[in-house]
Amino acid sequence: CRQCFRVTGMQMEQGTVVAVEGQMVWVETTPRSSCSHCSSDGCSSAVLSKLFGTRRNRLVLVNCLDVRPGDPVIVGIAGDALIRASLLSYLLPLVVMVSGALIGSAMELREGFQGLLAAAGLAAGFFLAGRISRCTALRQRLSPRLLRPAEAHHGGPEIQIRRGTGNE
Repeated sequence: CRQCFRVTGMQMEQGTVVAVEGQMVWVETTPRSSCSHCSSDGCSSAVLSKLFGTRRNRLVLVNCLDVRPGDPVIVGIAGDALIRASLLSYLLPLVVMVSGALIGSAMELREGFQGLLAAAGLAAGFFLAGRISRCTALRQRLSPRLLRPAEAHHGGPEIQIRRGTGNE
């Protein structure tokens, strides 16, 4: 189906199908912390990770692979989609906020009014980011996709990632 495809530079994660309903599938992933790669005992990240535990993420995806509950799968999102979403979520509101402050400064307004313009710019930036993110075409490009079944194994959440050219 069109919802499942390979893209060069995909960020991939292994998940497990927990439910299937019609054409949709619920996939649960467990984020891996950087602590799994470090042997330090005195790290505050390790302490926080143990304190708060690991939370599982549930994604609702199109079931284009005909998977069933319990099946291990690979879920991916285009690497550039992460950058675009970050820019939209963080940079756009920041730029509009700074623009509001600069406009107030150029108009030689008092600092309190410059601060109000900056706050109004920040709110306007978040509003614009929300409106832009609701665009259907953009939402489809930024959404994770079900890529392929994963090989079932018992050695933990590690997966092997093959970087393809997209012409496979």
